[in-house]
Amino acid sequence: MCTIIKASSILIKCSNPPKNEIESMTCMAVESNTKSFPIHMIWIYANKFMPSLELQSTLSDALNHFSILAGRITEDLNGNATIHLNNEGVLFTEAQCQDQTLDYFINRTTDDDELDYNNINSADLEVPASRDWTGPMMSIQITRLQCGSVILSISAFHCLMDAQSAAYFINTWASGGNTPKHHPMFDKSFVLLSSDELLNNSITRPSDCVFNRNVTPSSTSAFIQVQQQRVITKVYHFSTNELKNIKAEAMKNLSSTVDYISTYDALYAHMILTIASATQTSFTEENKIKILQSFNGRSSFVGSYSSAVLHYFGSFPFWLYSKVITQEPPTLSSLAQLIHEMYTKQTEKSLKYYNAYLSSDDGNIRKNQVDADIINRDFHCTSWRKVHMLDASFGSTDNYPIYSGPTKQQYPRYFVMMDTHRRDESVNILLGLREQDYQRSLEQNIIHKYR
Repeated sequence: MCTIIKASSILIKCSNPPKNEIESMTCMAVESNTKSFPIHMIWIYANKFMPSLELQSTLSDALNHFSILAGRITEDLNGNATIHLNNEGVLFTEAQCQDQTLDYFINRTTDDDELDYNNINSADLEVPASRDWTGPMMSIQITRLQCGSVILSISAFHCLMDAQSAAYFINTWASGGNTPKHHPMFDKSFVLLSSDELLNNSITRPSDCVFNRNVTPSSTSAFIQVQQQRVITKVYHFSTNELKNIKAEAMKNLSSTVDYISTYDALYAHMILTIASATQTSFTEENKIKILQSFNGRSSFVGSYSSAVLHYFGSFPFWLYSKVITQEPPTLSSLAQLIHEMYTKQTEKSLKYYNAYLSSDDGNIRKNQVDADIINRDFHCTSWRKVHMLDASFGSTDNYPIYSGPTKQQYPRYFVMMDTHRRDESVNILLGLREQDYQRSLEQNIIHKYR
């Protein structure tokens, strides 16, 4: 255990609030759909961090470019989230941990250049997310350790930002609050269907949309089900050579419709097979297994909008799914291909209809129910890779984080894929498993079978 002593929290506001022509903005349906799920992130720094007053002033300057973070949020009768640009501030807390060093949270391996990613301890680092919709939408905590290392923790409403937007903000803050190279885009109209499209087309559920507006809400929903067994969360590190081996295996016996498999496709497929083995999941019983993934849709809109959409600041994950329909146990290759085809077939049009479906008929966002069981049966991965999450250098030009990612997983079977280093393409996986499944995974010892 460690003792973290917190100073009184303060509100940090924009130092030079932008002269907004609008007082509020309503989130996209795809954003409002995530409002109940806060995101928790940490960045671990070994040394050379900014002093407190400089952190506060640069945060205030950074908020000038992301003023929505300093606002407040309300919800209308249909469940739509509206952000009010009133500059009431983000919650900022300084903390001290004088009885532990960095080794308590992340230890060194026998190789001094490597860290023991598999045993990262983030139990004491999560900043509680506010459930009070009248309070701050973002909470930040800076924890200074006995050895001079620093751990930065952030919690925020998911409807405000996804991993890409979080990285965008943290990198701007680390730069001293300077104007970002690419100015963030806040316009949400690009995802909306035109009046003619709405008039001439009936909005039905897209075949790959995991949300269903015609399912009766259940008290046993995957997101609110009380856990009957402890979930053990671990970080699993995959080296570049290991990833090359997994990808090479996944590329074998591809069908003629796919000529390329990405590292993401291959690693996700490998994790599905690993988790299925540990949880004793059968793919052939009634063909019920679903594969879910969060797709960052920004690039799909570049052709008709502009490259500015790549810098959209908000939460833009489209939650896709596909069923595994097979008479034989799936292979690494077949699963990688299914994952690949699920997101590569998405277009600007398909994503616009997806967003429109989430508020179709009577417009009530609360009708959207997850049509999957990601706790007991199905599989879900979110990728935080290649969004520059490790580029935030506070205090000096070379003080980059040695780890960045979510704090922990609340649900079993779901996992996050993250970059490990700035210097190579290695990957960390943060996975939670029920205790008996975790013990089985240790006995089977197949998660690193391609080392």
